[in-house]
Amino acid sequence: MNKFLIQRRKIVYYGKSFLALFIPKFFFRIRIDSELKKINNYDLKYLESRVNYYNKIEKKFQLDSESLNINELFKIQIKKIKSKAFQNKKIKKRTTYFFDLYKYLSYFPPFFKVRFKFGDITENFSFPIIVKSRPIDKNKNSVIMKLNEVRHFYFLNDNKKFTEKKDMAVWRGNSKNSEARLNFVKNYYDVPIYNIGQHNPKVDKPWYRGYMPISRQLCYKFIFCIEGADTATNIKWVMSSNSLCVMPKPKYETWFMEGRLIKDFHYIEVENDFSDAEDKIQYYLKNIDKSIKIIENANQYIKQFKDLEQERLISLMVLNKFFKYSDQTN
Repeated sequence: MNKFLIQRRKIVYYGKSFLALFIPKFFFRIRIDSELKKINNYDLKYLESRVNYYNKIEKKFQLDSESLNINELFKIQIKKIKSKAFQNKKIKKRTTYFFDLYKYLSYFPPFFKVRFKFGDITENFSFPIIVKSRPIDKNKNSVIMKLNEVRHFYFLNDNKKFTEKKDMAVWRGNSKNSEARLNFVKNYYDVPIYNIGQHNPKVDKPWYRGYMPISRQLCYKFIFCIEGADTATNIKWVMSSNSLCVMPKPKYETWFMEGRLIKDFHYIEVENDFSDAEDKIQYYLKNIDKSIKIIENANQYIKQFKDLEQERLISLMVLNKFFKYSDQTN
């Protein structure tokens, strides 16, 4: 995917999201019971497993004064969208969080209250709150929803076989505000079997390599996935490809459930400083069958996110559980 296709995807996303705001919410609210009854069409044990993974709340709680009801949230966000401030990149990005959350909140009464925090969240909380990302450990109050989906959830069809790809590893990314990424490119940019570098910010350094589209990255057998502000954004499309994901053990997770990924089964796990990455890659270059098996496992893991009806149902179940334990519904 090149920059043009990425931009077109975002334009389509914003267009659909804006139009959805004008659909009377009555049409959504009368459907909530029938939507939740769709659990009968799926494996209930599987659904509950994912719902309870995203929403780990197990006892009743009271929402505080910082909570907003759904109608208030709508009015505040619409005001931001109408203002010139919407041109601000940060506000525009947060609007994708609103779109993704509100399309599910629309199914519930407008007086129901929620507490949320938009952005790249890497801390834990002492109170229940809806977020896009959270630390993998000690996260019982962080309720995950699929937010900023247009940026983080992109899967692809890779027509190039693993055996047809270059015997090398690739990475391009933004190292701004990411010590791990910066140390990675600074320390390993000259490794012969690596084609790695930062494309942003632009610097007069040998590890600056410029932008590389996904289509070119897919020509490599191995692709590094490195956490930045929170999770590694590219992990979803890499694991849907015929290239191998190479990364340290994840520290953060999103709707993708990075905490459920198994090392050397779904991805190749390396040390946090990448000191063993070259040796690991050489090993999997010599053991093609093992490499292909990991790719098959990764592709299988991806499949669960491609059933859009099921994804909507799980999202509604996660919110319904939030409202249940905050004493707003039965």
